[in-house]
Amino acid sequence: MYVAVARKHVRLMILLLCFCWLGALVFYVYSRPVYFSRALVKTDISDRNKTAEQAFQEKARVAGIAAELTYPHIIERAAARLGVKASARDIQAHYIKKVTAKPNLEGNIEIEVYPYSYDWANRWSETLVREYLDYRMQKRKAELDQRIAEHDDERKQLLEKIAQDRKTIAGAKIENGLLAATMDYQLLANTPRDIGDAKRKIAAIRRARIQLTSPDLDTVGRLSNISAVTTELEVGTVVPPGPSTVVIPPSAPAPETHPESATPPAAQPGSVPQAASQQETTLPKQEPMIVVTPQSSTDGAWKEIVREIKIRQTKKEDLLRTFKPGHRSVVAEQDQIDALELRLEGEMRHALDRLDTEYRRLTDQLAFLEKQLPELERVEQEFKRARDDQSLVGGSMAGWLNQVRYIDNKIEQSRFAFDRDRVTLSFQNNTQINENPVSPNRLGLMIYATVLGLMLAIGIPFLIEYLDHTLSNMEEVEAAFQLRGLGIIPKIGNAEDSPRLLDHPESKESNILENFRVIRTNLLSMGSVSKPPHVVIVTSAMPKEGKTFVSSNLALSFAQTGAKTLLIDTDLRRGRLHRLFGYRKQPGLSGVLLDQVTLDEAIRPTPNENLFMLSAGQHLETGTELLGSEKFIGILDQLRKRFDRIVMDTPPVLGLSETSILQNHVDGVLFVIWSGQTPIKSVQAAIEILQANGANFYGFVLNRLDLSASANYYQYYYYSHDYYYQYTPRALENT
Repeated sequence: MYVAVARKHVRLMILLLCFCWLGALVFYVYSRPVYFSRALVKTDISDRNKTAEQAFQEKARVAGIAAELTYPHIIERAAARLGVKASARDIQAHYIKKVTAKPNLEGNIEIEVYPYSYDWANRWSETLVREYLDYRMQKRKAELDQRIAEHDDERKQLLEKIAQDRKTIAGAKIENGLLAATMDYQLLANTPRDIGDAKRKIAAIRRARIQLTSPDLDTVGRLSNISAVTTELEVGTVVPPGPSTVVIPPSAPAPETHPESATPPAAQPGSVPQAASQQETTLPKQEPMIVVTPQSSTDGAWKEIVREIKIRQTKKEDLLRTFKPGHRSVVAEQDQIDALELRLEGEMRHALDRLDTEYRRLTDQLAFLEKQLPELERVEQEFKRARDDQSLVGGSMAGWLNQVRYIDNKIEQSRFAFDRDRVTLSFQNNTQINENPVSPNRLGLMIYATVLGLMLAIGIPFLIEYLDHTLSNMEEVEAAFQLRGLGIIPKIGNAEDSPRLLDHPESKESNILENFRVIRTNLLSMGSVSKPPHVVIVTSAMPKEGKTFVSSNLALSFAQTGAKTLLIDTDLRRGRLHRLFGYRKQPGLSGVLLDQVTLDEAIRPTPNENLFMLSAGQHLETGTELLGSEKFIGILDQLRKRFDRIVMDTPPVLGLSETSILQNHVDGVLFVIWSGQTPIKSVQAAIEILQANGANFYGFVLNRLDLSASANYYQYYYYSHDYYYQYTPRALENT
């Protein structure tokens, strides 16, 4: 199988291999030469007495420096030093193919560069290190200047604050300002809480109103809901309390710690001196106190009425057990109940009025409190400012001066750190440089192209075979559809366009008649296990698969045995069997079915002995109805008596119904498959249609088998070529 596939696609395999070689040649000719150099950059770490953790950090720092050497802006600076001003992308595309920098086992850095010129291979690494050191120095200088400028601004702000505090102390007005701000703040401090309480009460009244609108509640239910919400609201009066004492503790942020300094500063901005933290201010505070109005008077009234109504109703029910409803005692009790219910209605209206009054009061109170919020914010800011001023006044100026000295120390530390670098770099030399280009490599390129070409040459043909959904050998068809293969017919040119009889002894194609003799023998042998092949139809799944060629030469093969054979063209739509013998299409089968001619007039002899033909006749679009009629069945019965073998050329199965109708009146079906062209799905669909209609399959014929290129070469061509093509009739006579 593998040899057959290789023989079939040998030209494609050679073409793919040559294409890969050609691609390698083109790449070698047009690719730019690439040079190579390796350089060593020594790293020096100042502190050698370090812990394991510090050593790991230093190793990571060296790896970071190696990565920074290949940053795009460093590459652009190095290229500019060499006279090329371009972006890193353009430099990589036109001047340097690749640059790598990585630490080695000794902690130093190795730089590998692949430029497109030998001069750059010799100078690039040293230039790159020099530009990196210049860039790092400029960056550190800019960072130092920025840090010193920030420290100077902070020092200036501290000095300004010290001067402002001194002026404030000299004014001696901080104490009175703190007292006034505290009193104003305490008057408005409870405003957010009062707003929340008012909103809660308003929401409770609204929920109660929604519940009171329910039609399921009676008067007692409504009074119960009003009583519940009134109790929840704690409706009462506000009375002023007596004076109370409030302690105002100073709140100041804790001093900030500075890990950079050995000793933290004594004081920070905004810190509270010790003397001020112990002060307390006693102020009168007006804390409102809620006095709840007792609800027993109102709730007790309607609840008493409800109890009285229940008592009267019980008494009325007792009277009804003795007297009739119109009795004066019953009527008197009912009058008392009605009067009590009227009083209950009055209590409910009174409760609703009180609830509406409370809702309006709370709404007005909420609007007033919300207007106080901006004033509360202003007073709170004044209170915090006065408190901070009080804390500052109580402190000492020594804290601020210590903070200034701390900032001065930070400036000195920054300047000292600028002069020292824990990791220093020094370019040593180019440890390796190749004068000859390292790329493209001719030997490696040829090996890669050969390997790729072989992979393509092997993979693509097998992929083509795997994706081929057609049938090309008999074993595939027999295994797929459980049909017997009756024989093969080799490809002999454009037989599908001009079908012909293979009956000329001088023709080179006359040896193919032996294939039809094999088909005839296998077909006759199938009669022993099923119906004898007296009337056989030749069909296929799709048009142009060689049905006419197979049916005509099979009939010729029967005639050569001495059997009286009739060849019928049942394709009433586009039959062309008459062209094989040079006859006109009329008279034919359609004329017999339409009673235009007799059967004897339609059957015509052929130049071949024992072979007769019945053409399709006039082309009809209603041929299906005629072939399924009783008329055709009667004609077929007459022909069975007159001829030993009848071969019928039929239309294809898919899309047409003639074959499905005819198979019920014949002995069996011979199925023709175009090798390498007919899709498997089409063959399967056609066979399923015929089997569903009860067809008797004699087998199939594999037509137009390409013996020179298909996988059947060794199975069919190898064993028959010498027999058919080397021993000609003249050679046989000479022997």
